[in-house]
Amino acid sequence: MDELWQRYRTFWTPVLIGLGVFLVGVIAVHVISDDPDKAAGRMRSAENRLEKMKRPDSRKTALLKGRGEAFKEHVMGIADATAAGWAQRLNQAGASVDDVVAAGAEQALRASIVRGAPEDVARSAAALAERFDDDDVAAGKAYKRFNRLLAEHQDTLRTGDPNVAWSRLLSDVWTDLRIRANRADVEISPIADQLGFGSISSVSRATLTARVLNLALIARIVDIAIREGAESIDSIVIPTNVDPGAPDEFMVLWPVELTLTGEMTAVRRLMDMFTDPANPVPLEYARQMQPKARGSADRSGLVQFSAKVSSALIRPAADLKLDAEEE
Repeated sequence: MDELWQRYRTFWTPVLIGLGVFLVGVIAVHVISDDPDKAAGRMRSAENRLEKMKRPDSRKTALLKGRGEAFKEHVMGIADATAAGWAQRLNQAGASVDDVVAAGAEQALRASIVRGAPEDVARSAAALAERFDDDDVAAGKAYKRFNRLLAEHQDTLRTGDPNVAWSRLLSDVWTDLRIRANRADVEISPIADQLGFGSISSVSRATLTARVLNLALIARIVDIAIREGAESIDSIVIPTNVDPGAPDEFMVLWPVELTLTGEMTAVRRLMDMFTDPANPVPLEYARQMQPKARGSADRSGLVQFSAKVSSALIRPAADLKLDAEEE
């Protein structure tokens, strides 16, 4: 036997190696590939689904296209003759999507200097004076100062060093609100010092939009708290690090957490501001509780109000990718 093997070894060796490779390949194919019966079943199932699908007629196609255009218009622009689109209403900068920083600076200065008076009220001497306890002189000076500082800050925010421009804007807004709070006996705790921005060491061009919009939102809240006679601003917390968001993101939110103590009138006014249909504020939560006792002072008529709200930046031109196919 050994003699036969030695004689025909050169013939059988490659035959046996080839047979082994073939068997290994067959095993590998069966292990890796699907069961042919299961694959055939999936194919028949797909064929059945395709047979049941029907191309919509032209009337249905036109209806779907019209509804899609209406939805896009409602999101991006004017939905009807009386209401602005969803994006424009939720965007904190309103329609000023091309110059969000300038719009945020105007909101912050308007809240701190002219006590939140909209432009139609600020232009009326009598209407503006009502916000200054009928002091026409103080109202007039405040309106002139508002216009002067607005032009200065918008210019420096556009062209100057972002950190320097931001520091000056924060200083002016904080100074006015702090003076008003002192005069109205509204206590501002150390946690709310500098409107919560004390821990922010610097601001870059990339994060400037987020910081200015947050400042504007906080200024509006503190302005209402002061005008409604809140007892104290207990805390304002802003994330130290902020994500500026990608240029093609449709919506970016920058949160702020705050706590204040006052009567229900102040809380109601804040909730009215957060839920204003014309310019709503994204609200993650809102809580009310009985404030802690402070010495012998009677605090039975007060509530402590906490909320987490966000500045919203909407880019209506960003692609919503509603027509993207699922993977």
